[in-house]
Amino acid sequence: MSNEKQPAIADPLQLLVQGCERPWEVAVEPFRVSPHVYYVGNSWVGAYLIATLEGLILIDTTMHGQVYLLFESIRKLGYDPRDIKMILLSHAHYDHCGGLRPIAEYSKAKIYMGKEDAFFLTDRTDLLFTEGYPFGNFKADSYFADDTPITLGGMTIRTRHTPGHTPGTTSFFFDDVDSDGAVYCCGLHGGIGLNTLDFAFLDKKGLPREMRTLYIKGLESLRGEKIDIALGSHPNQTRMLEKKRSITDFKPFVDEREWPRLMDERLGMIREMEKKGL
Repeated sequence: MSNEKQPAIADPLQLLVQGCERPWEVAVEPFRVSPHVYYVGNSWVGAYLIATLEGLILIDTTMHGQVYLLFESIRKLGYDPRDIKMILLSHAHYDHCGGLRPIAEYSKAKIYMGKEDAFFLTDRTDLLFTEGYPFGNFKADSYFADDTPITLGGMTIRTRHTPGHTPGTTSFFFDDVDSDGAVYCCGLHGGIGLNTLDFAFLDKKGLPREMRTLYIKGLESLRGEKIDIALGSHPNQTRMLEKKRSITDFKPFVDEREWPRLMDERLGMIREMEKKGL
């Protein structure tokens, strides 16, 4: 049984433990967020299913222990996980890619990711933050390029390299057309968490302090995008669970103010970190 009223756990490690060891506690019913896009993640980490004329596209996979929840959500929507043709990875942290290997093997989907995160899977597996939980390694079939959109069955997804949260963090933008001809521009920032951007963390992990500068530049460059529907890589970022009304009604998510609000919120938070000398 789904339980969408979650305890207020703020610590990422506690959330990861909960999601891996008690995944039923983070289960939520799937719901539509735009004409052909559905939320199939859980109460902590997002995953999105895009239905096209030639199959399904999955953005992020949640964690290994949550794959059964993701599959159940897809089936509840009337789709078959075997029809997933592409998996697009926003960044290579365990909460977003932990379930990728079993999903890819089950569906035979092609894997796309930012090439700058590829070394997480080979040389620096500590940066995946698996915390010892099951993880099936994988290799990308293709890397994102800002000048080469991802296309399938009439859907075109534009990618933007937005490093900071990780070196290869990638954001996604696409137009979704409703049956009445209305067009909704959807945007998903691939990683806006600040937990990997304080200098103590970057120094400890041997990552360049420039990551913070790149993060800020990315937010500033994306703020002016005209986005009708802002999606969250974690649902709390854009209040996904608070807004949803039913499994089919996506209109609560149509709000052109949400995208600049999110960018401004994170810019304010990173500036506050700088003031504190973190």
